[in-house]
Amino acid sequence: MRLQDQPFAILCMLLEQPGDVVTRDELRRRLWPDGLFIDFEHSLNAAIKRLRAALGDDADRPTFVETVPRRGYRLIAAGHDRGIPPRVRLVVLPFTTLSSDIRREHFSDGLTAELIVQLGAFSREVDVVAPWSSLHDHGSLPRARDIGESLHAGYLLEGSTRHEGARVRITARLLETATEVHVWSDSYEGIVNDALSVQIDIAGRVARAIVQKLV
Repeated sequence: MRLQDQPFAILCMLLEQPGDVVTRDELRRRLWPDGLFIDFEHSLNAAIKRLRAALGDDADRPTFVETVPRRGYRLIAAGHDRGIPPRVRLVVLPFTTLSSDIRREHFSDGLTAELIVQLGAFSREVDVVAPWSSLHDHGSLPRARDIGESLHAGYLLEGSTRHEGARVRITARLLETATEVHVWSDSYEGIVNDALSVQIDIAGRVARAIVQKLV
């Protein structure tokens, strides 16, 4: 969207101090240096009005720019002033199977699907991104940082399953995409006589641990 110089400069100042009051005097010094004669009050009010129009904001019920009477303005975007925590975006990759048996791959697929469901059930503060990842082959997946940047996600969950007879060992790892550092990991074991029960149980345990870590 096109935005004139003064409204854009005001937006930049507000973004530099989210939640803090940017005084009218600070705005005057930034936008109209000393010695420049101008109808300051009228010009500032007009610039704020143009900024709100570009944001689709309402001065009486602001979502982004709040007027602080006789002082200035502050940015309250996305509920900053309402105590609402920021939402977390988590990419869930399909769990890999350390076996060539197609039945074992079906177990991993079922575990991944159950985990996505459980994560959604345990927390409304975590946005789970999964369909994108399921379209990619594990051998060609980009780095965690690249996935995070492309999907605007702060965290990535990956894991693997390893079978030996009737036993299965499941490993799950949580990475911070920006740093590619493991922030949590754990392993679980079970008997796969009843695969569905094992998937539900372990997916629930992983989901609870992930939500506790992120929220």
